[in-house]
Amino acid sequence: MRNSPDPAAIAEAALARLPMADALFEQIRAATADTAGVTRPAWSAQDRMAADMATAVARDLGLEVRAGNLFYTLPGRDRNAPAIMTGSHFDSVPKGGNYDGLAGIVAGLVGLAALKDTGFEPACDVTVIGMTGEESVWYGIAYVGSQLATGVLPPAQLDTLLRDDSGLSLASHMADVGTDLAALRSSGPSVTPANTRAFLELHIEQGPVLIGEDVAVAIPTTIRGNVRFPYARCLGSYDHSGATPRAYRSDAALAVVELLARLEAWWAEQEASGVPDTVFTVGKLFTDRAEHTMTKVPGRLDFTLNIGGTTQPFLDQGRDLTYTLAEEIAAARRVTFELGECVGSSPTPLDPELRRLLAETAGGLNLPVREFATVGHDASIFARAGIPAAMLLVRNENGSHNPHEAMTIADFGEGAKLLAATIATLAG
Repeated sequence: MRNSPDPAAIAEAALARLPMADALFEQIRAATADTAGVTRPAWSAQDRMAADMATAVARDLGLEVRAGNLFYTLPGRDRNAPAIMTGSHFDSVPKGGNYDGLAGIVAGLVGLAALKDTGFEPACDVTVIGMTGEESVWYGIAYVGSQLATGVLPPAQLDTLLRDDSGLSLASHMADVGTDLAALRSSGPSVTPANTRAFLELHIEQGPVLIGEDVAVAIPTTIRGNVRFPYARCLGSYDHSGATPRAYRSDAALAVVELLARLEAWWAEQEASGVPDTVFTVGKLFTDRAEHTMTKVPGRLDFTLNIGGTTQPFLDQGRDLTYTLAEEIAAARRVTFELGECVGSSPTPLDPELRRLLAETAGGLNLPVREFATVGHDASIFARAGIPAAMLLVRNENGSHNPHEAMTIADFGEGAKLLAATIATLAG
């Protein structure tokens, strides 16, 4: 066994394991296929099938396997030293793509296989973590697996979080797939700054930047924070469309349209002034199907707002401006805005030393990389728990959260070899 890593040899060994990765991707795709794409609800039969298939590969590689969140470990020379960890999540959105989350778990297995294939014995344990519940669609909150791993999620919420489609609790679904709930409720966090030295997460890019710039891999700088209004609505008055002059209308639709237009104008001003990595999204916008018609002035319009950015002042200003504009428009248009609960998260900078090491390793492998901000991932939970965290993004055509994700196995290989070589350097 060798104690000194050879990044180039490890990168080549990772590429040699791409057939293993491709086969695992396709096996899991077939087992969890929906009428379009794949569906792997958190703590479901499909989610556990994916986990079982990854576990079978881990056992074939001779890795230690520990349940809960799934942990696949290559033992190090010092079993008491803080470990290096990588991984991501098994679950998908309904009728989503096969690579969102899964690519990070498979890349971790490829990396550990490469370490073994080159005879490298790490100084500390290297562990792949396979989590679930990252997607917020199932239980109304994101990152359930990583929050359980770091002890952030109170055990009482296992009973209060209800799955959107079944109406059953998280605890109920966990029990259905054999989770030891008593052990989970009584145990403390399994991943802490004391036992984990670094967390690296490979993930597909969920936007178009790498495709547009013809680059295979990126190293994110920051995980964007956000300000969200998930249950906003505007209430006006239903009136006859032909008999009600403008001065007498309380038009909920036009009031919301004005709010959105003014928020978009503010967003453009922020971009023009140099505020980096900002986004603004209206994911839902609808009138009441039970009452709306072409010949009525709309008396109600429901909508969502999602403002994202990498600086807290931008998020604070966006939240405050939303309240101010809503009040102003409501008075002028004789409507009422009920913005509902405001939720969100703070921006999470990713560890500069890990990012530097990733960039240096990429340079040594002659691998071009880009740097830009990314969206929410499990890595943010580990970073907030005090564990140095960084990420890799792999080029992926057609976006994400849809059946048409199109990461190539060649691009995956570029990310996997960089991940493996960086882990070896950290664990050398």
